[in-house]
Amino acid sequence: MEKFSADPVFIQEIKVSQPEIGYRFSMDPFILAAHIQPIGFEKIIDVGCGCGIIPLILASRYPGLKILGVEIQKKLFQFARKNTISNKLANRIHIIHENIKNIAVSDINGKADIIVSNPPYKKKGTGRLNPDSQKAIARHEIFLDIDLLLKCSNRLLKEQGRLYIIFPAQRISDLMLTMEQYKFTPDFIRFVHIKKNTAARQMILCATKNNGKPCTIAPPFYVYGSDNKFTNEYASMFKP
Repeated sequence: MEKFSADPVFIQEIKVSQPEIGYRFSMDPFILAAHIQPIGFEKIIDVGCGCGIIPLILASRYPGLKILGVEIQKKLFQFARKNTISNKLANRIHIIHENIKNIAVSDINGKADIIVSNPPYKKKGTGRLNPDSQKAIARHEIFLDIDLLLKCSNRLLKEQGRLYIIFPAQRISDLMLTMEQYKFTPDFIRFVHIKKNTAARQMILCATKNNGKPCTIAPPFYVYGSDNKFTNEYASMFKP
């Protein structure tokens, strides 16, 4: 039997099981989830949901949501299913084992209001490919790249539907060009820095399908303050 750890996430004692060896979530899904703002009873798809961390966060904070998690890796899919059941959220989170490119609108009972993704961030053929297959697929664009993510988001989102993504700041031009190709415009961008006076590490972006309203550039998000302790904003992400 594969070893796993059950890690507490919130003070309301939600716990997330994930592989002890293999791909384990980082701080990125927490930062992304903290910036997603559902409106009422919306349908959300998490593309590449891993062990289900983002659906669990969103379902615990917004009781009206229906969330579909899509995961191509079988073991991570199994962890995600287990986590929705153990946290008593299986009535609002549905996890499927599939490649997002194979999912039709009819498979999900109509288009979604929001798609979220913490996608692979390294271009295929660049950098060192991790020998652990779970980590390699999660980090390198092997099965999912931004072209496929935007193409599927265009197909599966309603008009004016929103895409939320966290992605390396240095790849902003790649993301913007692909968004334009698939008729998405940025609504909100926020750069994530480990500390002040350091280069942006990631960016959080919300883009809307077929909408041209002005884009908001939010103040930077800092993980650590000048005292080398977590900022209040970062620490607040782990509360209800």
